[in-house]
Parts: sequence; structure tokens; C-alpha cells
Amino acid sequence: MAAESWINKKLLITGASGFTGLHACAYFVRQGCTVVAAGRDKAKLASIQGVNPAECHLEDREQVNEMIKGHLPDYILHLAGKNSASESWKHPASYMESNVMGTIYLLEAVRQHCPDSRMVMVGSRLSVDPAKGTAAVPHPYSLSKTFASWTAAAWHNMYNQHIVLAEPSNLIGPGESAGFCTLLARYIAGCEAGLELPLFRISSRFESRDFLDVRDAVAAYGLLLSRGTSGMTYPIGSGEQHTLGELAKRLLQETQAAVPIDWGPESASLSLDSLNKGTGGDQGAGLLKALGWNRLYTLERSLADIMVDARTKVHPSLS
Repeated sequence: MAAESWINKKLLITGASGFTGLHACAYFVRQGCTVVAAGRDKAKLASIQGVNPAECHLEDREQVNEMIKGHLPDYILHLAGKNSASESWKHPASYMESNVMGTIYLLEAVRQHCPDSRMVMVGSRLSVDPAKGTAAVPHPYSLSKTFASWTAAAWHNMYNQHIVLAEPSNLIGPGESAGFCTLLARYIAGCEAGLELPLFRISSRFESRDFLDVRDAVAAYGLLLSRGTSGMTYPIGSGEQHTLGELAKRLLQETQAAVPIDWGPESASLSLDSLNKGTGGDQGAGLLKALGWNRLYTLERSLADIMVDARTKVHPSLS
């Protein structure tokens, strides 16, 4: 999307202080857009450069209504929500409140105050087709994202709101992520700095996933906001599968330090991306390329940037 197309446009980003949210804020500020950064943490929001902070808990219907009424955005990038599959087993109701009810309150506020806004709702590859029934749902997180995406699609159909669904693969890149690559990079940087750390465990060297740089994903969200077809679901990925063992090897090659690893079972395991929907990378790349999207960040560039970021945060003198 041409930079000038965003001039005098207002974009609301939910979950703005998260890993993807911070990259999205930086990207759209550079495009000349007026960015409203919404989130829970007032201090974190205030630290984001070039945005208008909007403290808001999406589980609070009145707060959401007042936020939308007060800002009347032209575009909405909905990133907010809880996203830990393991944690969701302990707090399933909390995941439903955050991911489902938070989305419903947002959709309703937009419908009432700025129904012509264009929204991209970012879902998950771990959501499932509701037609498959609850037996296909692997954990409460998946259930919450399935309901949230289904609800957004229903609001599009029932109220003719402009809503595009995006389903990204595993996003990597520099920044505050709880993902595999960032955690291993921080561990490597800690070993380089001589820190005493618990042994890093990798579940299985054969487990494969589709990894995409978060900065490429954010650029894709921009195209979907401006050109995406309402009601459609766009898979966003690299179209490539890489095992955890391969990524670990590449990151370990970037250091001379001794980095002990506790490897998991040696048996092969299924790709997480193939459990429910397949990678979707080729289809998603085709749909996005038709809108003008191309990947700018190779896997090598992403991993190098992650290591630089990890060293800067763990031990600045080593970066």
C-alpha cells in the first residue's frame, strides 16, 4: 500500500504493546497514519513513539464502547487476546472472556459508532472448522480463537461490516516474543554472558512449523486493511516448513559459546501447522501476492536480527 494512502487516516491497533503490536505501531506510524495504540498497560503504551495511547480492557464493554466512540477509527487491526495454549488449560474461562467476549464488544462498538470502518481480525492457525465439531479442538486456546473468528465472520454476514480474517503462521523477529526462536536466542546470549541458566529443552528436533517474520506479517495486515476482500480468510505464511532442530542449529552456529541443549524425543512428530488446516502458505502467498505482498525478510535475516536483539537485551556489551 502506498504510504500516501494512509495520510489523514486513523488506525486503531488492539494489543498494541504486544510483540506484533509494537511492530505494527512502528510500521503504520512510518506510513503516515494516525495510530491509536490500545492495550492494558498504560506505561507500555506511553512508551510507544508516535502513537495516541488508549488504555482499555477489551473485557470491559463500557471501556471498549467509549474508546471506539471517542476515536472513530477508519481502520482497526485487532491483535489483542490471550495466546498461550498451555496456560489456557488452567484458565479456560479467562481465554473465552478475553478472546471471544473482547472481540464481540469490539465488533458491537464498531457497528454502533463507525460501521464503515475496515477491520482485520488476526486469528490463529490453531483454530478449527466448527463443522468438525468439538472433538477436533486441541485445547481451550484453540476453542476461544475458533469462536472469535466465527463471531467476526458472522458479524460480517449479519451486519455487513467490513471484516477480513487473517491467520498468520508462527511469527518470529526481534522484540519481546515468547516464541521458540527468541527464547533460544536469549538462552544463547545468556550462555555467552556466562549466566547460570537452567538447561534449555527442545521438545523434538523433528517438530516442524512455518515461520514468518513479524515485519512481513504486519505489511500483509496493511494490505488486508486496505485491499482485502471482506469476509475472506487469508492464511499468512512463508509456505516453507522448518524443523525446530534446523532452527536451533542455525542459531547455535552464530555463537562460539558452549550452549547445552536438552533434546526431546528423537522420534519424528507432526507439523503443528498440519494438525488442523495445513500450512496454508502457498494459498495465502498467492492471495496476498495478488494484493501486492512480497516477503522482504528471509529466515536467515530474521534469525540474525533475533540474535542481535537478544544480545542487546541480555548483555549489551556482547551485541
